[in-house]
Amino acid sequence: MVKFLIQRPIAVLMAFTACFIVGMVTYFTLPVSLLPDIAIPEITVQVSAQNTSARELENTVVKPLRQQLIQVAKLKDMDSETRDGAGIIRLSFDYGTNTDLAFIEVNEKIDAAMNNLPKDTERPKVIKASATDIPVFYLNLTLKNDSAYGKTDERAFLDLCEFAENVIKRRIEQLTEVAMVDVTGLLERQLQIVPDPDKLAVLGLTVEDIEKVLLQNNVEPGSMIVRDGYYEYNIKFSTLLRTEEDVRNILLRKGGRIVRLGDFCRVEVVPVVEKGVSISNGKRAVTLAVIKQADENMDDMKQAVNQTMDYFRKVYPDIDFSVSRNQTELLDYTISNLQQNLSLGFLFICIVAVLFLGDIKSPFIIGLSMVVSIVICFLFFYFFNMSLNIISLSGLILALGMMIDSSIVVTENISQYRERGYSLKRACVAGTSEVITPMLSSSLTTIAVFVPLIFMSGIAGALFYDQAFAVTVGLLVSYFTGIMLLPVLYILVYRMGLRGKSWFSRVRINNPLKEHTLDRFYDAGVDWVFSHKLISTLFCVVSIPLCVFLFFFIGKERMPEIDQNELIARVEWNENIHVDENRYRVDRLFKLLLDETVEQTAAVGQQDYLLNREQALSSSEAELYFKTASPAEIVPLQEKVYRWVKREYPLAVVSFTPPETVFEKLFVTGEADVVAELYARNKEKAPVAGELSELEQRFTASTGVAPTGIAFENQLNISILQEKLLLYDVAYEELYRTLKTAFKENSVAMLHSYQQYLPISIVGEERTVNEVLQQTLIQTRPDDKGKVEYIPLRELVRVRPAEDLKTITAGRNGEYIPFRFYEVADVPALMEQVKREADATEDWDTAFSGSFFSNRKMLNELVVILFVSILLMYFILAAQFESFVQPFIVLLEIPIDVAFALLLLWVCGHTLNLMSAIGLIVTCGIIINDSILKLDAINELRKGGMPLLEAIHEAGRRRLRPIIMTSLTTIFAMVPLLFSFDMGSELQKPLSIAMIGAMFVGTLVSLFIIPLIYWFINRKKI
Repeated sequence: MVKFLIQRPIAVLMAFTACFIVGMVTYFTLPVSLLPDIAIPEITVQVSAQNTSARELENTVVKPLRQQLIQVAKLKDMDSETRDGAGIIRLSFDYGTNTDLAFIEVNEKIDAAMNNLPKDTERPKVIKASATDIPVFYLNLTLKNDSAYGKTDERAFLDLCEFAENVIKRRIEQLTEVAMVDVTGLLERQLQIVPDPDKLAVLGLTVEDIEKVLLQNNVEPGSMIVRDGYYEYNIKFSTLLRTEEDVRNILLRKGGRIVRLGDFCRVEVVPVVEKGVSISNGKRAVTLAVIKQADENMDDMKQAVNQTMDYFRKVYPDIDFSVSRNQTELLDYTISNLQQNLSLGFLFICIVAVLFLGDIKSPFIIGLSMVVSIVICFLFFYFFNMSLNIISLSGLILALGMMIDSSIVVTENISQYRERGYSLKRACVAGTSEVITPMLSSSLTTIAVFVPLIFMSGIAGALFYDQAFAVTVGLLVSYFTGIMLLPVLYILVYRMGLRGKSWFSRVRINNPLKEHTLDRFYDAGVDWVFSHKLISTLFCVVSIPLCVFLFFFIGKERMPEIDQNELIARVEWNENIHVDENRYRVDRLFKLLLDETVEQTAAVGQQDYLLNREQALSSSEAELYFKTASPAEIVPLQEKVYRWVKREYPLAVVSFTPPETVFEKLFVTGEADVVAELYARNKEKAPVAGELSELEQRFTASTGVAPTGIAFENQLNISILQEKLLLYDVAYEELYRTLKTAFKENSVAMLHSYQQYLPISIVGEERTVNEVLQQTLIQTRPDDKGKVEYIPLRELVRVRPAEDLKTITAGRNGEYIPFRFYEVADVPALMEQVKREADATEDWDTAFSGSFFSNRKMLNELVVILFVSILLMYFILAAQFESFVQPFIVLLEIPIDVAFALLLLWVCGHTLNLMSAIGLIVTCGIIINDSILKLDAINELRKGGMPLLEAIHEAGRRRLRPIIMTSLTTIFAMVPLLFSFDMGSELQKPLSIAMIGAMFVGTLVSLFIIPLIYWFINRKKI
């Protein structure tokens, strides 16, 4: 085949040139994203029930829903959190589940459950998780005239809210790259009616009378069509309330008198009592979460939004526009760095080739064939709908060092034949033909390592499909380029050089590596190994138990820690505070950290996001976002935040997580190491705060690790005295209506102000709970003579303080109390101590979950994958060598290489995680390529009649430079990743360290140890 191709160089060049051009065109059309487009197998069910306690909502709605949803097919896990007025159920599925079908089935189960729920229950919302729903960035709008941490101009901020919702939001949503803009931090308004209690009593009116007259004067019965001759008219009936003056002028009749509502009520438009605010750098803000269209390019969106923001800044100079949590910067930085690493790796490889080959021609040929190979890879990316992301680009970087191996081996082999006196064309044919089979085996063994990775369970398997694809395509393309294009290029370049017409022919490098230095180094190494057989054998034997020991000794986690200069702190103050007090505490903390951060934003209390899939914040919670100048400042900042909160507010519960990104959504790196789930043995006994606090202290004392605390809330339970209602003839509805009015929760109608609707609420004067109970009077039903009496509210109700869990957590097995432990050194010991302390109370059954278990499952899968990969490699090698024994010689170096790589990971402070484990597995496929080349050469020489030791020395000399060059090129392709700090490089750093360590030792083993083992096995066959 090679001879056929060399005889038709123009056809080969044209074919590869066409592929190169098409590849360049497709490169600029490939989508660019942070991570591959992976369907997240998660569905969230959100339950809403205003004015319902957490306990009632759990028992009447959430629990029946869980019992129904547990029947959904392919359900992997389920958990729920219930709070006052809201609940959330999270359903996670096995990866590969069709989430569209699961979404339909979940809705069907909810429809079936609705018949058993309370009649007034609002149908739960079902939300399918999607990476595209994560905001690309948050746009914060603040007033320039506001002072940081000071009072906000309420009137000006109301105008800003209206402007943000009606102008900014709509303008950004008009961009084709934007799917929607989610808004929070708006200051809502309402029409407030405050009755005068004295005038109500004089007029004999009640709150019920006000409610009725509002409803009667705010109806829209519809319209009718009337014909008039040739014409037809649409007559509309409407008595809608449109302005506050309309409300004041409402007339009602009582006891023969007609009065106006404004005569005995104060009517005004006021801000709604706030349950949450948004803060940006100390100022109150309106925050817009910008969500990208799924099929749009991130760069296009960034340019479009930047142009729009520049326009707004010029036209509206009184408003500050600031962007936070910007994922476009992360994407740009990461992708550009990976592309730069690809270029640097290619440059290092060319330098290595020049140093070893001694002239410019051969490196030029190798470099040109590599460029062609990489560009043709993009063509396959296009055909298989792959994007350029941190995984696929990292795969190309990983493949870069391996891709050049084929070109180096072919070029070096052709050069050796030319040195033996072969003609240029004959050397190309013989040199290429000789290595076609071992190169194919080498490529297939490397690919065999990646194929099992695709079958990993969970998102990890899907995610690294891109990496496996990139490496597989890179190796196959480079293999065919090496055996088809490279010999043709070699002939053309060296033929031009021989005629003296080329610049290459005049460039030579006096390179001692090309002479006898490497040969002397190799001969000395082999002689030393053969003269110290016992030491060399012990080195091999000891490496196997060392590999096993290090595997169990080294720390393990799911994903490597990625340095970030952003931090999310979620604080539950664990006290019954309102939003103003919550903001005051957040402002105090922000002032303290002003000099240590470059950006601060906060979501204080409830937020208004439509697409919020997580549990909503309560008025006593805050989510704080910090950005620092460098990642090194995050850990001290986190410690300072924790110390300050616990010192100033000891009851508070603090947890820290990375900002929500696509990466975090897929891998959940902020998950607790261990979650102790405590199930109550006595189902009738409610959890007591004091007992759980004492148990938390015992856990901390016995384990040395403080778990995230359990939040409780203080409540006032108002019991209505039914006998008093009957005694004084008070209607239950009147009592309930009076209570709602007194506590400002009586929303009765809607003011239709054309494009804006405002709620109409009947409220009482601002008073404390005790004042309401002491001063409020309830009207009795009229007696036979139409006379009514007024009874103090305190006579009809009983108020008792109570305490209950703020959040009720439950899973497949029912309710449990979660204690979350982070940064645990010895997980089994901690679980044993926690179980011992919980059992000592005789009140709890204990179960455990957390990242420790998912990490262990993942690593177990990787061990199985490693064995499967080794088995595949054995089959391939057995087919090549036509021997059952020689593959064992090659595979014996794997435990040696893995042991050293694990040791290097431990020394460098890294753990055994998904990335480093993949690095180990991949290296197992790469490093044996050197041994394959060497054994193949030894076998060929022995077939020619050469003695065993002489064949070992001669084969080593022939394959020495290709082995060293291929190892160095693979190492140098990884080196740029060690000195970059973007997400992609941080993600691949453990993989790079594992590969560099294994390649370094593996090269020495291939050169010196493998020949000794070969000699041991074959010495008697001489």
